[in-house]
Amino acid sequence: MPSRPLTDVEAQVGETNRTVEGFRVEPGKVAEFARAIHDPSPLYFDDQAARDAGFERIPAPPTFTRTSFFPHHRPPDIGSEFGFDLGFRREFVLHGEQHFRYERPLFVGDELVGDTTLEDVYQRTGDNGGTMTFAVFRTDFYEADGGDLVQSAWNTRIETDGAPADDGEAAQGESSPAETESDFEVGATGPTVELPALERRDFVRYAGASGDFNPIHYDEPFATDAGHPSVFAQGMFSAGVGTRLLREWFGLARLEAYRTRFTARAFPGDVLSVHGRVEDTAAADEGRRVTASLEVVADDGRKVVDGDATAVVDHPPR
Repeated sequence: MPSRPLTDVEAQVGETNRTVEGFRVEPGKVAEFARAIHDPSPLYFDDQAARDAGFERIPAPPTFTRTSFFPHHRPPDIGSEFGFDLGFRREFVLHGEQHFRYERPLFVGDELVGDTTLEDVYQRTGDNGGTMTFAVFRTDFYEADGGDLVQSAWNTRIETDGAPADDGEAAQGESSPAETESDFEVGATGPTVELPALERRDFVRYAGASGDFNPIHYDEPFATDAGHPSVFAQGMFSAGVGTRLLREWFGLARLEAYRTRFTARAFPGDVLSVHGRVEDTAAADEGRRVTASLEVVADDGRKVVDGDATAVVDHPPR
């Protein structure tokens, strides 16, 4: 349970804080972040590769705005809870869901500001019988010089009474690469992305790239004292891994939305793979709007991430 009464937390719903200032998309940070999520594409570090793909500048990975929450992008009065006083205990906080809506890709050289709204607070009983408190934040990122909206990101944080019980959902079957326009029909599957076995240093590397320094992901005694079997991957690490499939399958130019729900923890030794399936299509300007389901799966069959994405695609995508 939070250290503050639920009524005090609920009273903050609807409030908005300026949470990001001076967030400049730097080339070195884009390359570092791409390496941390195991995406080797030269799009993220080579100017010529970006131009060959039709971009004037190097694009950033779709979950890159996570790096905006480094302390040096935060106004002085804004803490780790976006300036809200929730009373969540850090060792019992998990990332439940993340949803992005894109107006355009982010590019090297962009400078953004961000405003965060606490949209909802509610409680549920967890599978292990404890109380789970949910807080839903929306951060809108704007161009610093013009005020145009670039991206909105919804972040659901969960404070639990102890270590959670994973959903344990089974994964779907393997997928194969999309090669023609027909591969974007309903039922078509995307390319399979597979990572090497996870190591603790993957979680440390992602912490350094993203700014997510919760010690539950890299400090073994801290994690086990909170009831977890060991350290485990950040939810946004797993979500970032999923964006490699989106880049390879849809391209980045007209990605409209990406949603992930974190259904299980990924531990050292797990081998993660990413799979996608087209669920819906519709006509769109200069292409086809495609909605696909996506899942990140561990080698023992556990579904770590369950999600979906929407993009307008041409062929080949960029």
